[in-house]
Amino acid sequence: MIQQLKGLNTLRALAALIVVWGHVEYLKQKAGIPNLIDSDFPIFPDGHIAVILFFVLSGFLITYLLSSEFNDSSTINFKRFYRNRILRIWPLYYLVLIVSYLLFQPQLSAQTHLLCFTIFPNLADAWNIEWTVSPQVWSIGVEEQFYLVWPFVFYLLPNKKVLVFLSLFIVFYALLPHLLGYLNVRFWNSQSLTSFTGNFFHNSKFSCIAIGAFFGFVYVNHKEKISFLFSNLFSFSLLFLSLSLWLLRIEIPFFMDELFALLFGFTLLGIVENKQLKIDTKWTHFLGEISYGIYLFHWIVILIVMKYLPVFNDKTHYNLALYFFVFSGTILLSWISNRTLERFFLKKKQN
Repeated sequence: MIQQLKGLNTLRALAALIVVWGHVEYLKQKAGIPNLIDSDFPIFPDGHIAVILFFVLSGFLITYLLSSEFNDSSTINFKRFYRNRILRIWPLYYLVLIVSYLLFQPQLSAQTHLLCFTIFPNLADAWNIEWTVSPQVWSIGVEEQFYLVWPFVFYLLPNKKVLVFLSLFIVFYALLPHLLGYLNVRFWNSQSLTSFTGNFFHNSKFSCIAIGAFFGFVYVNHKEKISFLFSNLFSFSLLFLSLSLWLLRIEIPFFMDELFALLFGFTLLGIVENKQLKIDTKWTHFLGEISYGIYLFHWIVILIVMKYLPVFNDKTHYNLALYFFVFSGTILLSWISNRTLERFFLKKKQN
């Protein structure tokens, strides 16, 4: 019997809300409105790191489920796995693509439509032909590509080789953009390759999903060897360190995403296992349950609110109104979606 892991919904809620916050300020910047990105405001967590947290959560949870299933039955039900992922992800994903297109009627290329209506919106993003009216969909493509490949790799690997494979993959993938950059400068000097690799490897962080997978496998199969990580001091210290570095927008020049992924992975182990570390509340659990909708709907809501909300001179009241309508509208829309469209398809997972 697979247990329900505590804390995951709260982490999803935190990541989703920070993404919304960051995109509000980004679109204010694009519109020429005073914003936190151009200011010296000390606490403004990076929305990109919020997506890294999503990636770690995805890798952790999927590998936790795969490992638990394999340990129980010595096999993996691939048909059920892919059916469940499709029913969870595709309905809302395609709804957002269609609704955003009908509402804003953007001028998008045929390549953009092809890539975004398959599972490769991250490639559209890397080629700078992204779905401009909901560009955040790129991360859904990254996770879909991971879900497509990882169950087969996991199944084919001997149990003792899983951690070795993940470790080698994480190191190789983290170093790959630097290797390609060196080869490009040394032999090809292609500006288009520089642009593509910069965009692709900045966003398509398969290394960070693999870090989550590493911790998910360790949690299921080697829990007794890492029991010291579940102590109160270690668990609380890691949670404090991760949130502090993130909220204060600490940056390092290389491998920052992988560093945060490692911190999130260790923190995740403490949260799910340490019974004294309780971060769930009624509200964070609720927001975590609808976090997928929050992530997908928020860009549409921001565009609509900024279009119809007049920019008045009192910036404090303008920002209060902007954030109120964006967050309340996004949460309301996500709740309606969760209770109707998403639940309709999620019920089919049980059949």
